[in-house]
Amino acid sequence: MISEIVGLRERKRLETRAQLEAAAVRLAQEVGLENATVDAICASIPVSPRTFFNYFDSKEDAVLGVRDVPLDDEMVAAHLVRFGDQPLLTQVSALLLHAMGPAIADTELHQARMHLIKQHPNLLGRQFAQMTRMGEQLTAAATSLVSHDSAASGRSADERRAIAEILLTLCGGAVRVAVKDWVAAGDERTSEELCRRAVELARKAIEIL
Repeated sequence: MISEIVGLRERKRLETRAQLEAAAVRLAQEVGLENATVDAICASIPVSPRTFFNYFDSKEDAVLGVRDVPLDDEMVAAHLVRFGDQPLLTQVSALLLHAMGPAIADTELHQARMHLIKQHPNLLGRQFAQMTRMGEQLTAAATSLVSHDSAASGRSADERRAIAEILLTLCGGAVRVAVKDWVAAGDERTSEELCRRAVELARKAIEIL
């Protein structure tokens, strides 16, 4: 019974978040991002502004669907199943794109978000800020990826963490450029295509060092 109540609350929470995201995107399209106020977003559902700020720090975050994606052991294990046979550049780039979440995901709001980001490139700053905010989680997850790579066998824990931090810096820069290029081009790209482009950019940077 308790688990059913908890499950119901979680479903309700996810439903409210989805409604807020959809309302924020819809209003930003209809009246412009500047005029899509938090009060207007809340009134269209309706919920209170206090409820809004339980989910998002700003209307821009609601438009993008910014959320801190859990990077726990279960997620890392699933990531390894999918990307464990790929080079670490691919594994870490894919991890970063996963952390960026809905703004680059293939959702029904994807096209609308794409259009708004193209109109307001500064929105990407909110998305990139999320990666900074999740820095410690990303470092821990990337360190796990490095630790599972055969090339890291025999390395100390400190060395594996250092390698993870370097990879995050390199791949983070490559992901930023790949996403900015995608927005500027205004075309359709999947997260897999963005990952491939980020890896390509990272490798080019390594080649000229």
